[in-house]
Amino acid sequence: MCGIAGYVLKAPSYEASRNIPALLRSIRQRGPDDEGACLISRKDNKGRFYRTERSSATSDSGLEQLGHGSSRICHDLALIHTRYSIIDLTSGGHQPFVSSDGSVVLIFNGEIYNFHELRGELSNLGATFRTSSDTEVLVQGYQIWRHQIWSKLNGFWAVALYDFNTRSFSLSRDRFGVAPLYYRETTDGLYFASSIQSLVDIEPGTVTVDEDKVIGFVQTSLKDFDNCTFYHQVKSIPPGSVVTLNQETCRVEDSKRLQYWYFPSSRLTPNDLSFSDAVIRYRDTFFDAVKIRLRADVKVAFELSGGLDSSSIVAAAASLGRTDITTFTIQVPEANEEPYARSILEKYPGIDYRVLSDTEDSFLSESQSFARIMEEPFHSPNIYTHFKMRQKMKNEGVSAVLSGAGGDEVLAGYEGEFWPQAVVELRKNGGVWQSEWHELVRDYYLGGAKGLIYGRSRRVSRFIKGLIRRPNPPSPHAVGPLGPDSNQHLTDAETYRQRYPQLSFHQQTMFHFTVGLIPYYLRSNDHFTMAIPLEHRFPFFDYRMVELGLQMPVGYLFKNGWTKYILRKAMEPYLPKNIVWRKTKMGFPFPYKKFLNQHRAQFEPMVSRLGNFWVRNNEGTDYDVILNKSPHKLWRLCSTALWLEGQRLSRPICRPQR
Repeated sequence: MCGIAGYVLKAPSYEASRNIPALLRSIRQRGPDDEGACLISRKDNKGRFYRTERSSATSDSGLEQLGHGSSRICHDLALIHTRYSIIDLTSGGHQPFVSSDGSVVLIFNGEIYNFHELRGELSNLGATFRTSSDTEVLVQGYQIWRHQIWSKLNGFWAVALYDFNTRSFSLSRDRFGVAPLYYRETTDGLYFASSIQSLVDIEPGTVTVDEDKVIGFVQTSLKDFDNCTFYHQVKSIPPGSVVTLNQETCRVEDSKRLQYWYFPSSRLTPNDLSFSDAVIRYRDTFFDAVKIRLRADVKVAFELSGGLDSSSIVAAAASLGRTDITTFTIQVPEANEEPYARSILEKYPGIDYRVLSDTEDSFLSESQSFARIMEEPFHSPNIYTHFKMRQKMKNEGVSAVLSGAGGDEVLAGYEGEFWPQAVVELRKNGGVWQSEWHELVRDYYLGGAKGLIYGRSRRVSRFIKGLIRRPNPPSPHAVGPLGPDSNQHLTDAETYRQRYPQLSFHQQTMFHFTVGLIPYYLRSNDHFTMAIPLEHRFPFFDYRMVELGLQMPVGYLFKNGWTKYILRKAMEPYLPKNIVWRKTKMGFPFPYKKFLNQHRAQFEPMVSRLGNFWVRNNEGTDYDVILNKSPHKLWRLCSTALWLEGQRLSRPICRPQR
């Protein structure tokens, strides 16, 4: 992973220093190992490469330093890169990277995990390589396959590429948006970056807060959907797409857009894929997803929570013959899962097993600086727990980490709101829904589901108890109109949340991939992880895993009272029984009410300064009332206040109480 930034100007300029320092400032933490820049004239179809004051001594090759004056080239396109070296640590991986014939120049944030396989395929087609980097594989692949390259890649990426042959400029983003790629259009042209703050800094006086997005986040916790940010002027290139601008264009809306990947639109039936075949196929795909994510020229480690997903990744790596496995487990006083994590040693005693603790002690003193790292409000202080955990991992020599994130989303493993519509699917396919559902209720809810549902036990209680009383669950339908005037005074987030119960099981899964969970998780995770920096790798977000998981019959996910049944059966030979058949999962809980009560002296004045712009009906703005009624919402208000004050932005304009 690295940092990228640049611009496409409406009018060519010799001046290269006005906005490049602002663009660089916030992406430098992402790439401490090397820097480089390329300025291009699209009119003349020529480019010039530069080093910066932070370029590696082995990669500058006598290049002129990009200074604070004229650039010596009248240009309208700039490509800027800061490098975090993971694959090919030599100067061969320096960026901007230019093809051997000089026809393509590229900057790239991410990793292409299947670059070995692609390199072999390209070699058979006549390509020759001068480095061992995945970046060169990407460039060579583009030269042969053009924009068909994106669907061949397995990994994550944000790419900016200029093609001298076609005089076109392209921006591409991976299928799920793991790598951020923000853009902003100004009177000068189009600017893009890995960081929101870079785009704020180029013209801080003209950026404005999107009040509806703020209100929606406070009310629902939803954010980062529809390719938006909390700023009107800053957007995201859509995941799974590439936008191409020709020589005369510098606006995204005028670009040619290619959507190169789509989520599965429906699920298979048991007649399409037997359960035994599904288990084998799932396990084989999973093992390969782990295998290719172990490729690196630096130390790779594993997060091990003691749950099924992270334990499965460690077991897969060990079963693949990996002998240098280092795991990190965090001890949380409120919910200590370390004994579960330690049980992996029963199967794989050679693992270097490490335990971290005391990761939250400094949150209060670092809340302002952490809010700046996050760039926008965040849903919970327990994100800081992960941040400190990964800082400690970095201090112990780790450069990349594998985690189990994504397994629950793909296999509907934890979200109680999935389950009512899962009943519909189970009933529709085989008529066994009552026994299956009652097993799920008995084993998970009555048997101690509070930990499993990550703090959502009251809400899930209402869902499940209602279903026990109601023999016929609501039939699924596509989202329809909300009714006359039902969306009055609602933000997009609130509208999305209101419509959620009307969705089918598969639609609800898609909701979390596109609106509810994944967009926010990936963005927030990127911000605090790359502030260290540390690369985060997700085997469960391998696109093959997602495609397979989202097509599995619902009966393969829920079986005999168990969620994620297919993963349990796939990993049963490789894991201790107490992990495979574990009925509860605690996660990383945070004592919101206790924390916000103890530190009201810091947070209450900040919340008060927000005013009442976010208030609904008779909610009120009293700190104690919100604390007792909804401590999670109170934290979202605190986080919003931290963000606004840290950015020195005025709060959103107050509107009349609704």
